[in-house]
Amino acid sequence: MLKETYKEAEDRYQDLQIKLKHWSHQYYIENNSEVADAVYDAHLQELIALELAYPDLVEADSITQTVGTGVYKTSFNKTAHAIPMMSLANAFGEQDIRAWEERINRIIGAETPRTYVFELKIDGLSISIDYKNGRLYRAATRGDGRIGEDVTPNIFTIKSLPKDVQGLGDCTVRGEVYLPKAEFIKVNEARANQGLDLYANPRNTASGALRQLDPKITAERNLDLICYGLHLAEDTGAEVSDNSTADSDDNKVLTHWHALKQLEDWGFHVNKDANHLCTSIEEVISLYHEWQEKKDSLDLEIDGAVVKINETHLQKTLGVTSKFPRWAMALKFTAEEAVTKVISVDYEVGRTGIITPVANLEPVLLAGTTVKRATLHNFDQIARLGVGLGDKVSVRKAGEIIPDIVSVIRDDESNLMDSTSADCQISENAMRSQIHKPSKCPVCDSILEQEDVALRCPNIVGCAAQIQRRIEHWVSRNALDISGLGPSIIEQLLEVKLIFNPLDLYRLRYEQLIDLERMADKSVNNLLVAIQASREKAFHRFLHALGIKHVGFNVAQLIASLIPNLSELEHEVLVNNGQELLKLDGLGEKILASLIQFFQSEIYVQIKKDYYELGFNFTEITQRKLSDRFSGMTFVITGTLSESRSYFEKLIKDNGGKTSSSVSKSTSYLLCGDEAGSKLEKANSLGVKVLAEDEFRRMLE
Repeated sequence: MLKETYKEAEDRYQDLQIKLKHWSHQYYIENNSEVADAVYDAHLQELIALELAYPDLVEADSITQTVGTGVYKTSFNKTAHAIPMMSLANAFGEQDIRAWEERINRIIGAETPRTYVFELKIDGLSISIDYKNGRLYRAATRGDGRIGEDVTPNIFTIKSLPKDVQGLGDCTVRGEVYLPKAEFIKVNEARANQGLDLYANPRNTASGALRQLDPKITAERNLDLICYGLHLAEDTGAEVSDNSTADSDDNKVLTHWHALKQLEDWGFHVNKDANHLCTSIEEVISLYHEWQEKKDSLDLEIDGAVVKINETHLQKTLGVTSKFPRWAMALKFTAEEAVTKVISVDYEVGRTGIITPVANLEPVLLAGTTVKRATLHNFDQIARLGVGLGDKVSVRKAGEIIPDIVSVIRDDESNLMDSTSADCQISENAMRSQIHKPSKCPVCDSILEQEDVALRCPNIVGCAAQIQRRIEHWVSRNALDISGLGPSIIEQLLEVKLIFNPLDLYRLRYEQLIDLERMADKSVNNLLVAIQASREKAFHRFLHALGIKHVGFNVAQLIASLIPNLSELEHEVLVNNGQELLKLDGLGEKILASLIQFFQSEIYVQIKKDYYELGFNFTEITQRKLSDRFSGMTFVITGTLSESRSYFEKLIKDNGGKTSSSVSKSTSYLLCGDEAGSKLEKANSLGVKVLAEDEFRRMLE
């Protein structure tokens, strides 16, 4: 998806958060896979890319900042993990695997001897099992990584799991509960005979069985468990959940491979036929490709593989981030692709006027759904692919509702495909014809302008597509949050000329709305109430709703914390040239230039007129400080912490302190997380006090 502006990126970011959290809840809690794993992974990778490109979008409750899916309200007791259950970062191919090794080399040195353990990634339910004096006494699901659900009675029903192990002592065993394919088939056959709906897949069936309140039902499912991690109570080694290791003689942490062998000796199931000790990353990559080809031959579902540094002393050196161990990586198998043909190309107009070419395809089945369209992003991408009308192409569902075209297939078959097909409807003259850039906007006929790699419609005031997208943004959740105003209703309002810009929404009356399609008395009244309620929102939401380039939700909050209303902001931008704004940490010349451009635009002239005519007065309510304990102190934040940077900035300011983006002699403290860089070096050279997160939090106590 082409990110047209910062605002387009923010809209997509919020959409991804909502989808991923919903899918996670369905997957982990409701035991329902609404989308294929590849679709979920692609959405997640897109979210991660957005957070890297736009760091100020990162929210404290982002799905990338948490482990698992959180602990939802259920009938199970909650239990804290003595050792957090961490997630794994993902690799999606050979290039990512090599990049992971390069990151490791930068920390421990390329010449440092090491081995790797290759394991299959079982598609099941992660479980943490505690033993005391060799006896199983508690089992808990992953939950949010720190607190899980106590499913001890149900874990006792797994026949292959040892319940009392001589010589085991106190320890935690980590593994994956799964339902063998053969058992899954039996379960569905029994349900079919009873006239019941069939289960979707083994993973959801296993999860649902393990989370039954009645262990007798769990026992009927014949669940199994494969173990992949061991942490001994006596071990003072790496503080990670998934694979501490120990030597049986002296309880010293040695290697992960030995831990797997020890678990096997104690009677735990490990995937010994698929586990491999590798001496090079090339061997890991070879196994990755091998198992991608033969993954369907197993009696259990896998969704990839896992590679881990074997030596525990290297694991300690590499350490962990707030969410992932650096010494392990999940290797996801390549997303499914399908071959089809390009029939034609449509040109879609975004909110800021950018034109996105979208290919219409011969329908093809991909990842369980029929695909008919695929994004081409922009004309640079079209040139890179060398794609034309009539080309045979490979498409991949890469996280978008509209899939991507991955490549053009150049062979004789692509030129011999039947051009008279009813689905294709391409004349022989159109075969292999070039995709031309449009010269005019497909909606308003305005002459298009080139902007970097994109084409843009300059008719920001009169282009119906841009107007509709701006109104859709105005009513969105992170803007003025007007429920009941979906795209179809907005489109109707524009078609019958009841609205021409977002503020016209506040002029709507009952008698104008009641005759619209799908609008009844209750829905009209609810909509009018929601519209009026939006007048009471804080100024930063209104500022965000304006859709100013580079002014996302967090930037809007930052601006509103200094300048709390529209008239003052206009004066600051156009009269004061943003002198006070530029003092804000995180607001630079690029954002100021965008603000100046907006306040001088035709759009703002109309908005300003309507704003005062309709009696608006959006004002930011200044939050009362929590304390003055940081009064006179200036903090600089660096590295990866347990929450987003904006979270800690707000905490500092709420307690009377200031934040800065650079370290100087006037810096009071450097709040330092993982992967700190030059700021840490500079702080040390200047003698600035460096705080770890736990030290910072103690200052707040």
